[in-house]
Amino acid sequence: MKENYDVIIVGTGAAGLYCALNLPSRMKVLMLTKQQADQSDSFLAQGGICMLRGEEDYNDYFEDTMRAGHYENDAKAVELMIRSSNSIIRDLLQRNVTFERTETGELDFTREGAHSQPRILFYEDITGKQITQTLLNQALTRDNIEICEYMTMVDIISKDNVCGGVIVMDEKNEVYPVRAPYVVLACGGLGGLYKNSTNFPHIAGDGLGIAMKHQVVLEHLDYIQIHPTTLYSHKPGRRFLISESVRGEGALLYDKNGQRFTNELQPRDLLSQAIFAQMEKDGTDFVWEDMRPLGEETIMKHFPNIFHRCVEEGFDPRKEPIPVVPGAHFSCGGVQTDLHGFSGINGLYVVGETACTGLHGANRLASNSLLEAIVMPNRSAQHIAENLERLRSIRPSHAIPQWTTGDARNSDEQIVISHNWDEIRRFMWDYVGIVRTDKRLERAKTRIRNIQKEIEKYYWDFHITSDLIELRNIATVAELIIDSAMLRHESRGLHYNADYPHRDPAMDGVDTIIQKPYSTQF
Repeated sequence: MKENYDVIIVGTGAAGLYCALNLPSRMKVLMLTKQQADQSDSFLAQGGICMLRGEEDYNDYFEDTMRAGHYENDAKAVELMIRSSNSIIRDLLQRNVTFERTETGELDFTREGAHSQPRILFYEDITGKQITQTLLNQALTRDNIEICEYMTMVDIISKDNVCGGVIVMDEKNEVYPVRAPYVVLACGGLGGLYKNSTNFPHIAGDGLGIAMKHQVVLEHLDYIQIHPTTLYSHKPGRRFLISESVRGEGALLYDKNGQRFTNELQPRDLLSQAIFAQMEKDGTDFVWEDMRPLGEETIMKHFPNIFHRCVEEGFDPRKEPIPVVPGAHFSCGGVQTDLHGFSGINGLYVVGETACTGLHGANRLASNSLLEAIVMPNRSAQHIAENLERLRSIRPSHAIPQWTTGDARNSDEQIVISHNWDEIRRFMWDYVGIVRTDKRLERAKTRIRNIQKEIEKYYWDFHITSDLIELRNIATVAELIIDSAMLRHESRGLHYNADYPHRDPAMDGVDTIIQKPYSTQF
């Protein structure tokens, strides 16, 4: 790793990789990731990626996206994404990304919940892995792209509204600056904050927590998408996703008595609420999803990964229903950006799930996430390439203070970090999950304030570690989500408050904005 680059990209998921690959080869690019390069949520995406199938589909696709988002979407962002989809898919095909084909060799399409017709390209049930692994393989061959694993972002370097690089920590807990006129945050979402989540635990809102310190505007953090169907398990760790496509192909949902209780193809927010209500009514920890209507051939050909994972848990979906439960899946909010990914700080761009362009509104339409993760980073790369010299001219010239630990000492109380980590995830799921109330939010606020005090003392008393940095970011983002939810005295999309079960027309078009001034080290 060098001291200076043209662009630093934090994150090695689909968004970060596609941004890097679309930057000019003359630009030196550093990509950083907390874990291995292939441990991003992009690799976990099962369902597929949307594509406009022709002009006759445009109005339906636009309406499907807006209706799923409760018409809170930014119409310009929706139009841009849909209109860009064909050129993006052509580029992916040229990069040797594989999608399923019909017997005649044409691209095959499936349908998912809230889509009016099939428009989703897929590869078995590992579409995200197919796309992201292909992009990663290409990035590894580029001489201008350097990928460094197990590197934790401590902070960004920012002064006078100009970003000039990042502060990083390596595996040995050594901390040092890396400079660049452009920084792209592609750190993923915040599913790691929740006990039940389809995300990797380390995807915990790092980009949001750090951006907030620099007074960047955050938007719609109250809109946390809960995926209706994850495989129920007693085992710890992330929850395995049962793809939307399974229901799109005909799977049914049953209560404890084997009776259908809802429309399986309604938007995710409504379906998650319906499942939650049924679980409360039945006094159960899950409902049943029946894949048998798909037929064995479809199960084995289209969903082989899901099939094998169910078998590992002791269920054969060809012969019996499987237990499913909702789990935190996607954040529709994030750092407020324009349609180039620009954050408001010169040189700082934000893409993928870390960003909020307004595309998803109050609820994301299935399989729009992978498309967004390709469309927006492509625009960021173009914008960066066009403005590189301008940013070089205003790069911060101030000296960065030497990192000092002061009187800090090594901690022998790692249990404190892990306990707080677990507590946050539990009460975020219980109090700030599918169903919220004023009392639950108040309890969550009290808990997070107490934990914040512990973290603050711990942060200054002991040498920092990657775990402590992650905990700090988790706690920060948890508080921001709680604050956002408390601002909305209604139910809308992914935010459902049982004390205000109906939409308030006075809140139509009103964005939930969080911007807090915090002092920074640089």
